[in-house]
Amino acid sequence: MKKLITLIIMLILFSTVNIFAKDNADSGNGDTNNALKGKAFYRSSEYMYKVSIYVGLSDDTDMNDSINKFKRIGNQPTYIKPSNFTIPRNTYGTPNNKIDYIQGASLSPVTINEVITGNVPPIPITNGGNINSVKSYFGDTRTLIGIIDDIAEKQGTTREGLVQNISFTINGKKGLVPPEEILPVKSNGKYQNKVAWLIIYEPVTITYTKPNSKGYRQPIAFTATEYALSQKLGYFNWFWGKTGQYVAGMTHCDLPNSIVLEESWIGIPVTKPLADGVYWSDDRIISGGGIGMRMLEPNGSDTKENDTTYDYTYRVNTEVITSVIVEATNGDITPDKRHNEIDTRKNSYTYPSDNKAYVTITANGQSTTVPIVIPSGNSQYAWLKWRTPSKLCEVTVDVSISGNSSARLKDGRRNESFKVKIESLSENEPPDPRPTDTMPNFEIPELPNQADKTSAQWGIYSAVWGADYRWHEDWKKYHSGCYTRTNKDGSTTRVHRYKWVDEGYWEDYGEWVYTFTQYTASINVTMELVPDSHNPSSKERYGEYIIASGYGVDIKIDAGIATNAPSSHYTKAQNVVTYFPEYSYNMYWRLLEKIGINKFEFKKNIFSTFNSRTHFTPLPYPNGKYEIYANVIDCWTPDGMLRVNLSDKVMIEGNVYDDWHIAPSSIN
Repeated sequence: MKKLITLIIMLILFSTVNIFAKDNADSGNGDTNNALKGKAFYRSSEYMYKVSIYVGLSDDTDMNDSINKFKRIGNQPTYIKPSNFTIPRNTYGTPNNKIDYIQGASLSPVTINEVITGNVPPIPITNGGNINSVKSYFGDTRTLIGIIDDIAEKQGTTREGLVQNISFTINGKKGLVPPEEILPVKSNGKYQNKVAWLIIYEPVTITYTKPNSKGYRQPIAFTATEYALSQKLGYFNWFWGKTGQYVAGMTHCDLPNSIVLEESWIGIPVTKPLADGVYWSDDRIISGGGIGMRMLEPNGSDTKENDTTYDYTYRVNTEVITSVIVEATNGDITPDKRHNEIDTRKNSYTYPSDNKAYVTITANGQSTTVPIVIPSGNSQYAWLKWRTPSKLCEVTVDVSISGNSSARLKDGRRNESFKVKIESLSENEPPDPRPTDTMPNFEIPELPNQADKTSAQWGIYSAVWGADYRWHEDWKKYHSGCYTRTNKDGSTTRVHRYKWVDEGYWEDYGEWVYTFTQYTASINVTMELVPDSHNPSSKERYGEYIIASGYGVDIKIDAGIATNAPSSHYTKAQNVVTYFPEYSYNMYWRLLEKIGINKFEFKKNIFSTFNSRTHFTPLPYPNGKYEIYANVIDCWTPDGMLRVNLSDKVMIEGNVYDDWHIAPSSIN
């Protein structure tokens, strides 16, 4: 049966490619070398990927939610390897992934017995692979379906059987859903999955440990996280010394550098690659080294096929920053070419030609051209700050580099075009609460758990010429006159005078001196939920506001940004979306109105007698906390969007009817 599954997957991989929307993987750069003779070693041809599949439990679950909003399919990750080698007997792996370890799982080696064989691309850096090929492979829906089928076969069921007993929340209703509405399959050319599917993949390199007393080398198939954990826990010393394995260049440099996240998804932070030859700490690897993700977004029968990759998604009529990373791949990018001429007399020194690179970014009719200088082997952001259209659409962003040929985009190209999606942030305002409303079987829901990105950092290189003048001597002999000399015998001799003149010149052996000016930004947000000013019975007790249900609450959010960068480098927060417990934080929401430089409040409520900026709590809401959840978004930097998710609450005690007393009037 295993041979049949392998054959099916191989056939799937060689058919037409379908790419799904979201990816999250990047790569550093570097070289890898085999270990020292007589120590541990690894082969560049022997690599795998450790893959875990998760399905969203709600139709609004996405990469900004915590992993707890997803359910893993299968009991443990799946290994995928190329067909060029056979897994050695008794190779050790583990039944966990990075998410498990972050959540406290122990490192428990097990023998790897089951592996999928497929046309899987090499790992970047350690195995000479290309990050775009890796993204493409794990972005292929057939890869996803193939792994799901393999998991189903291991568990003795079908792909439908994997999801038919899971409760999903669709359109606010929780319950069992037909598998054909959950699985990433097509009907009439359109994907039917109403929930997101997430692939988490981690590169694996097989290490053969240094021989024991019997000459046996234990094969270890670990991810970067597992190499770091085993080092931290003292199980292995991958570095050097008496107990060293001498493969730390792979385990603590190249493998964690090979694939990293470009954006923070499911709460896993972005951990940027380090320079070639720089060793990662164990904790840094465990936090974010050696991991990539892809997501197939929800698609109902009435949505478009999710084969278009959007590199960015923006809101309508919003000021955003679109950035690219530019690298100096083959030599310094300098202000000019004076370094090519040491003779200060030459025009090529006095009037050197330009040697900068120029990055032009265009979007929606807005454009900028940025001159850049970068030392060889380094990189920096170039970006365009622009305003999105006021209607839903798709915008093409064009990027081109001219000038210095060393300047390249991350994929090695000089020109690139990509698509961005402009989506609506229209308000889905709750209905007017009625005295007859009921909330049968209502339980106060848990708050959403979405990932924050509260800080960013980036920088710009500049360069000045550091002259190193040295005099180049050039002595020449010149005739300076003559005179007649009378000798002792009375004869005369014509004598010529000469002088030596140094007609040398200055040579400049200077070099360009680079400065990296680093900028940082952090978003600082406060939120306060207070009783509406027209509430006659609200009170404060031990620092908490107490109100009766049926009354309104007002919100005050202050969203500032602390930065050392000029205004052309960032935008302030522009949108705040609020969600409410009576709608399980997903059915209705209010878009706040900006009423000051950093201040946001509810829009004026059309159902309010006083036209207040308020939200009315439901009359039948039970006693207890009433907590509103807010997403503060669209604070843009070259390093991405800053966002904060926060909440505040009031306490409900009783209802508005408690404030009214009805009695018969007295009869005179």
